[in-house]
Amino acid sequence: ATVSGEFSDVGLLDSFTVTIDWGEGAPESFAYPAGSTGFSETHQYLDDNPTATSSDVYDITVTVSDDDGGSASDDSAAVTVNNLAPEVGDITVDFDLVEIGTEITASAGFTDVGTQDTHVATWNWGDGSSGTGTVTQGSGSGSVEDTHIYDEPGVYSVELTITDDDTGTDSVVYQYVVVYDPNGSFVTGGGRIDSPPGAYLDDPSLTGMANFGFVSKYKKGANIPTGHTEFQFKAAGLDFKSTDYEWLVVAGARAKFKGTGTIQHVEGSFGFMLTAVDGAISGGGGADKFRIKIWDANDDSIIVYDNEMGSPDDAEATTVIQSGSIVIHSKGKK
Repeated sequence: ATVSGEFSDVGLLDSFTVTIDWGEGAPESFAYPAGSTGFSETHQYLDDNPTATSSDVYDITVTVSDDDGGSASDDSAAVTVNNLAPEVGDITVDFDLVEIGTEITASAGFTDVGTQDTHVATWNWGDGSSGTGTVTQGSGSGSVEDTHIYDEPGVYSVELTITDDDTGTDSVVYQYVVVYDPNGSFVTGGGRIDSPPGAYLDDPSLTGMANFGFVSKYKKGANIPTGHTEFQFKAAGLDFKSTDYEWLVVAGARAKFKGTGTIQHVEGSFGFMLTAVDGAISGGGGADKFRIKIWDANDDSIIVYDNEMGSPDDAEATTVIQSGSIVIHSKGKK
């Protein structure tokens, strides 16, 4: 905040002291030489008091004294100090692919221009649980670090919210922590879907039938799944084949796995994520559903194909297959 004003003194040789009470109870004094007729000073408010308010008004009083003991004051100025919310940095997770029951550690830093603010943190782990974070802070910066264990396989988004003592808040999301069960179920599927408009990036107008076939499972003791995935969209000349898998998650009627592959006659490597629903299992809704997203492995912002374009990666598949079947094989069964 900048406060300025004018003053006059018939004593032309007098020098001056300008004392400004910014409303925080700690006045500041500034020296001005003889011949001065005005002042201008700035001040940074490090907090707005009382706490739990988004803004507060401070009354400012200015007193000008000359070197012979004369003085005059004015208290007609006021300033509204607005709280600024903290800013949270990216979340770091020590393992973004973990076996079920394994402890992960998540952390993030934050800053706040209100250097006198205090902060609380809240984690949302994405599995229905949340909790207060462990905050280390001081002088406008801090960090949060906590641990969590996932009891069910799944693909989870982790959200951290930092709130200061004056109602300011900021949140950041980490995507994704993938939790798998190497001794759990596996998934197979084959059939056709009706590819919708907009699914193929190079020509969004293309529609028609697309064929798929896949199997994904963990071999005993392995932490990387094996299998094979193929997807062909003949109207676009798209023929995708998997080369490697990264992870597989099976939870109830839903399965999701990720890997890399190639597209016939196209140079380079492509990432893919396949999401499937077995409609015959409780919670599957009675219809098998399929989604595949394929992207440039060197630039994941370049989407080659996605039959549910624009949906979040952790969304459930909604495209009902036109023929074939998707089967999630329960643990202990073939």
